[in-house]
Amino acid sequence: MGKRIASYSEKGGVGKSATAAGMVAAARRRRLAGAPGGVFAADLDPRGTLTAELGIKDPAFTMNDLLAMDPKGERGLAAEALTDASDDWSGVRVIAAERALANREADQSTGFEFRLRHALEGVLGEDDDLIFDLPPRAGGKLVTAALLAATHVVIPATLNEDGRIGAQEAMETIEIIRDSYGHGLQVVAIVPSIVHGGKTTLADAIGKHFAATYGDLYRDDLAIPRHTLREQTRYACVPVTSQTGKEAAALAHAYDSILTAAGATQ
Repeated sequence: MGKRIASYSEKGGVGKSATAAGMVAAARRRRLAGAPGGVFAADLDPRGTLTAELGIKDPAFTMNDLLAMDPKGERGLAAEALTDASDDWSGVRVIAAERALANREADQSTGFEFRLRHALEGVLGEDDDLIFDLPPRAGGKLVTAALLAATHVVIPATLNEDGRIGAQEAMETIEIIRDSYGHGLQVVAIVPSIVHGGKTTLADAIGKHFAATYGDLYRDDLAIPRHTLREQTRYACVPVTSQTGKEAAALAHAYDSILTAAGATQ
């Protein structure tokens, strides 16, 4: 079974969706270079930021449909929900989000938290990689369903107070998932995100706090630099790995390094 990697923080604006899109782009580039398997994405954020960046508009079948229509947790149903990304993202298949996905937070069906994991059974091959984008909220049904379906989680964290809180609360939720469900979810790293050039007193203090609190889980060697190119590619709905120049190379290297840390297919 391939890796199922969630991008997760409990604060918005820390580069969570950007990290998910970057990992999708890096995984796609590996396949274009000859790596086996396929690339999949699953958007569990009702805002649909990842869905939009992958060039999907008005999908016929969404994550909301998948979770709403499957109260018994049918195995393999996710295969019916997969949509091709745009031509610029050719080869990537997506379970898209829509705003109505927020309604699933009120779903009282028994076993809802396992519905996505069951739906994915048998859909992915050994060499396939799946990237999840999670909503930036404290726990909740969508977060729980996604984390129970994931094998690994990456926590992007800006080096400010929002990043610190988002990472701390994400780690607390992950521990609850592990303890409550006996799920061996692996935290790949807390990754410095949208890192500005040079150092500031606050960024340095937050980085030291992460290192002191989480030890080797804090990976400043995987830092994602802040470049305006990232916003440009997001607006244009194209992979950052399709661009040229130093900024593109730095971003592509960062996302690829995170995939390597997660043990994704090479």
